[in-house]
Amino acid sequence: MYDFTLASDFERMYEDYFPKIYNFIFYRLLHKQDTEDLVSEIFLKVARNIFSFNAQKASFNTWIFTIARNTLTDYFRRHKKTVSLDDVDFDLTGVDYTAQYESIEDEELKSVYQTLTRLDDRSRQILALKYFAELSNREISKLTGINESTVSTICSRGREKLRQFLQENAYEFYL
Repeated sequence: MYDFTLASDFERMYEDYFPKIYNFIFYRLLHKQDTEDLVSEIFLKVARNIFSFNAQKASFNTWIFTIARNTLTDYFRRHKKTVSLDDVDFDLTGVDYTAQYESIEDEELKSVYQTLTRLDDRSRQILALKYFAELSNREISKLTGINESTVSTICSRGREKLRQFLQENAYEFYL
């Protein structure tokens, strides 16, 4: 795979994983600047800990996405709201969805973005890992601790919600 004693292999790994990690984080946060900050933080952690990677314990893919997921969890903890959401029937998060939405010029992308904000966080996480990070259900299961069949169910239901919303708005949907 990679020989991290060579700088060129680290660069190759970065080129291979940057889009997957970026998409995984972006489709969880739906915020460009925060995504860029977190992705930078993730790759700094990877660089600092690259020699602690043990192929006997996990695949490199699982290892790097564990770092990404833990970094994202830390981000959510730092930005945690103290408001109880039990009695609230609308989305309260630290992300300015309106500003992000307005910055998108393509109408189809706006619809996809708007649909993603309607999914619960767990569904958005699983779909991001599946389709943007290109992980298998088994890898997602290992990474999240969610049963593999539950991962499959969440993917199916999330895709169906996306499909329904986009079709209601006259867009074609392919996943």
